[in-house]
Amino acid sequence: MTRKVRVAIVGMGIGKPNARAIAANPRGEIVALCDLFEDRMKSFASELHGPVKTYTDYKKMCRDPEIDAVFVGTPNQMHVPVALEAIRRDKHVLVTKPLSDSESSAARLIKAAEASGLVNMMSLSTRFDASCRYLGLQAHKGVFGELYYARARSIRRSGIPSWSLGFIQAGGGAFPVDRDLLRRVLGFAA
Repeated sequence: MTRKVRVAIVGMGIGKPNARAIAANPRGEIVALCDLFEDRMKSFASELHGPVKTYTDYKKMCRDPEIDAVFVGTPNQMHVPVALEAIRRDKHVLVTKPLSDSESSAARLIKAAEASGLVNMMSLSTRFDASCRYLGLQAHKGVFGELYYARARSIRRSGIPSWSLGFIQAGGGAFPVDRDLLRRVLGFAA
């Protein structure tokens, strides 16, 4: 049997369903959780098999030699800082969408990942969905002829995410950050 990839999950919002999916894969194992709130991790850790470490500091978590890869499911502004720390510590990275809150920070992350030789991938919920794979196969077979335009849409069913903690001022996605709140909550030099 192939050795399992030992994964840490950062962020107990979108991180939970991703952790469940990774844990259900015979090649994946959740070995650590990281969140600002310990109670979120402890209740979720009981759902997972085997011992699971918990951290409230992603930098400390990234120094753990028993972690091979990190899933980043934090608010958008923290995607790059967490992913860069993981790469600095020789960990593969899977970042939930969007990859970054700006083009320049995304470029920094990509450059660091490419220089390291580590896997750095953005998670898109429908990337490997059966319907998307089917359409891709049909396009590859030439069923649609030459494609020159395509459009896709996605609508958030639940409005502003419950995990926002004030980071998102209006709507969802990559919106400007309340830097003072970010500094207070995370101690992050925004």
